Formats: sequence, C-alpha cells, structure tokens
Amino acid sequence: MLISTLDIIGFRGFAEEQTLHFAQPTGAVGSGLTIIVGPNNGGKSTIMESLRALSAGFEISDPIRFSEGKRNKAAGDQVSLRVKNSSDEVFELRTVEEGGSETTIYAPGAMRSLDCYSLPSRRFFAPHFGPGTPIVQDRYIFQSQVRVPHTRSTAIEGFAEVRLPRAHKWKEEFNAVLGQIIDPVPNWMIEQSDEGGLYIKLGSEGAFHNSDGAGEGIVSLMFISDALYDSKPEDLIAVDEPELSLHPVFQRRLARMFAEYARDRQIVLATHSPYFVDFKYILNGAEVVRVHKDSHSCQISRLSRKSADQLKGFLTDTHNPHVLGLSARETFFLEDGVVVLEGQDDVLYYPKALEQLAVKGQLPADSASYLRERFFGWGAGGADKVDKIMAVLHDLGFTRVAAILDNDKRSLIPDLEKGFPDYYFRSIPADDIRTKDESCTTGLLDKNYAIHPEFEADTARLFNEICECLQS
Repeated sequence: MLISTLDIIGFRGFAEEQTLHFAQPTGAVGSGLTIIVGPNNGGKSTIMESLRALSAGFEISDPIRFSEGKRNKAAGDQVSLRVKNSSDEVFELRTVEEGGSETTIYAPGAMRSLDCYSLPSRRFFAPHFGPGTPIVQDRYIFQSQVRVPHTRSTAIEGFAEVRLPRAHKWKEEFNAVLGQIIDPVPNWMIEQSDEGGLYIKLGSEGAFHNSDGAGEGIVSLMFISDALYDSKPEDLIAVDEPELSLHPVFQRRLARMFAEYARDRQIVLATHSPYFVDFKYILNGAEVVRVHKDSHSCQISRLSRKSADQLKGFLTDTHNPHVLGLSARETFFLEDGVVVLEGQDDVLYYPKALEQLAVKGQLPADSASYLRERFFGWGAGGADKVDKIMAVLHDLGFTRVAAILDNDKRSLIPDLEKGFPDYYFRSIPADDIRTKDESCTTGLLDKNYAIHPEFEADTARLFNEICECLQS
C-alpha cells in the first residue's frame, strides 16, 4: 500500500505541524522519488528519523520513547508522527501525555504499521560479529526489530548478523544491484576467524581485508544495495544522505538507479547533493520538498505541480542548456538569499562589475563576495523566464530573493512584483550587461569588460540595495 502523507509535530525542531507529501509511482522513471533538500540543521534528518520510528516494532517490553531532548517544548512538549496511506487509513505514533516520553499507537483503520526500510546517514556495522538468524528474516521484520538509537552515531543493529548473511545467500541478486554502481563488483564473502567470530572479507586485485579496511563509500553502498535488491513494487525505502563518502561518478549512477526503482516503488531521499535533484524526474512526478527553519520552527515547503510543469521548456532549450543544471540545483541547499539573472552572459560578467566596484570602494568587498555566491545557476535563460524560476523558489520557501533585469526588459518588473510581492526586482542602467560587436547597444561593460563610468554610481547603488535586501 502506497503512503500519501506524513504529518509531524513536536519532534526536535518541528514546533508547528508540517506535512510531507510522498510521490506516487506511475511507471515513469523517477515518478516515485521524494527528494528532500535544504540547508544543514533544517530538519531533513528528523523527517527520516520519523519514518524510522514509525517502522519500528512496538513491543511493550521495548517501546519507542521520545526523550526530553527530542520533544519540542513550543509544541506542548508532545510528539505526534502520523502517516496516511492511499486508502486514507491513518497510523500514528504519539506521546501519551505532555512532558512525558512514553508513547502509544493510534490506528483506527486496517493499517497497523509503516513498512518502511529506512537507512540513516551514518551507515556502518561492527567489523566482527556473531551469527544471527538470517534466512527466516523478512526485510520489514528485521527493520521493525532495529531499535531507534539514542544518538545518531550508532552502528546499525543486526545488519551484519541478519541482513548480510541473507544477501550472501542471494548474492547474485545483491551483486546485480551493487554492480550498477561499482564495476567490477568487489569480491565479498562471510569469513570466520580462528577465534570463532564472523566478519565480511572483501577482495580487490588479489588482496583481501575485512570491512574495517574498506572505504566508507563501499560500506554505505552495501547498505543501499541491501535496501533495494529484495524490495517489491509499492515498497517504501528511505535513505538519509545517500551521497556520503561517494565519488560524484558513483552519485550519478546511484541517482539513476534510484530513479529506475522509483518507477513502481516509493523512494525517499534526504540529500545535500545536486546529483539527486534531476528535473527530468520531477516532470515525471517526483516530489521535491525543501526543509528549512524560520525564526522558531522547521518548515516543509513543497514544489507545486504547476510550477514544475512550467519548467518543461527549459529541458529542450538548446540555446540555454544549463539553466536547470548542477549549478542551479545547488541553490536549493542554500539557507536563503538568491539572485536571479537573465542568462549566461549575466552570470559570467556580473562578477566583473562587482569586482571593479569593490576595488573602487563603491561596494564593500564582503558584499561583492556575498552576491557572487548567490547567483542562480547560469541565469533564467531569458528575462521572459524569470517568473518561472521565481515560482520554484517561492514554492520551496525562499523568502529573500532578488532578480536583476537589463534596462530594456524593465517593463516586465510590474508583473513580476505583482506575482511575487515579497521579492525584489530591479534593472541595471544599461540595456545589456556588455557591449557587443553585433549590436549598437552600449552595455554596462565595454568591450574590455570595464564598467562604463557613467553607469558606476547607479550600479553600485543597485548592488548595495540588493545586498541589504537579501541580508535583512
């Protein structure tokens, strides 16, 4: 059964109730992906911990508890985590009373648990371990028996004893997944020391070592492969920071593999890597949410389907092929403060104007540096597309955003201000960023990329105003 929403309140930074909408797989590549982005300490890992808590077993002898430090006092010192499935059945884990750690389950329908295979960001297991009971263990039975750790830097309980021996029995299927990322697949096996302990032996180029000698990226990929190889359609899989310790080549391969599995599964990724935010998948139905903090609470902001659909033309614009590329996707991980320019020329040459004004003392050097770091990718691909980029930033909860247009496009500003009254729109005093041989237009910069003296004062004033606006 597919999951539709998660409501969370009172857990760590969530002082107000927030809702996460899950993507619904349709058979299209990436359609079942839910991608959670945002700055550090925004609340991404808290969402992933919520899914893990909801998927744990609820035995009376070892119940889920929310300690004092995990409860948000501003939310009444109580926690509620509630999921709803596609049949509108509800399953909720909540604290019993204000100021207490004990929990209870509310499940008025047929839904009795959340079957979610969840991986935390810190994925590791003890190098030496004892035998478990691997073959009889269903993946969700195993997951339900993994205790939610008191701290995040804790080895995943039972993984080496239970899941790896199971993967070893179905090694061909497991390696088929791992091999989509690493080629050739490392030669791995379960070995027993003379003292009787078990360990994972990995071989590469004729040399063998245990898992303690393997790179953290390889160990992480073994966890991820384990989460996927025996999964089934409509399964829910959550991975916190899948990119950790992985080379960019491996990140790209992993992102493609997740997208393939998300044709008929729900895969939730909390990530700091732009490789996992691919607009091709978003147009196929993937959800993108940005988790961030306002003055007192974590917020979940969702990219609307309307704003996503407006981006279709960007993917086929061969004149501006990088508008939605990696540099643009990096914006989604900023705390706030974004400057949208018209196009590639602007992103390339505005830094030259900033540098010159800083050297001349008309713009503080730290302001010039601040603005350079906040240009959106390679621009919007044209002044007429600025509104579409603004819609994306608005949906994702960015509150401090500015756009700079050429002077000959300033007629677009009134409509932009009407559509986005909280954002800041201005135009430079010239009709283009630079003077071009094929045009009679005098640009902000001359043919040697020096700012024209007659534009210096107005341009410095513009940059100072934008910097003040974004930092306020």
